[in-house]
Amino acid sequence: MLKISQWLKKGKNYLRSMTKSHAAMRYIVWYAALLVICCSIYVGAWIYDWNNTLKPDLVELRNFLHEISGAAWIAVIGFLAKSFIDRDNNGIPDQYEEKKEDKDNGESTSERPASDV
Repeated sequence: MLKISQWLKKGKNYLRSMTKSHAAMRYIVWYAALLVICCSIYVGAWIYDWNNTLKPDLVELRNFLHEISGAAWIAVIGFLAKSFIDRDNNGIPDQYEEKKEDKDNGESTSERPASDV
């Protein structure tokens, strides 16, 4: 229990140390933490039920493992993994930053070319 409270304290200090420009990373960290907490509660409840009934509910465990190994969970883990990459430390994940090549081009895709007029 002491280890968990130390982790929570470290997480709280980390989130407080983030500046307002790092808001995107803050939400991603909260989302990842929420997923970890929810899965921990589920597994803890499953272990509690196993302890009280002295018989593990293997069907429920199998359903849980099937669910978290499904395509939707794999996509969530991929999203989180990509979202933690911020090489320039500006608080915006690299996958969400606009590329300078698109801005410097000067051409708009929503306008007709001058030759069509």
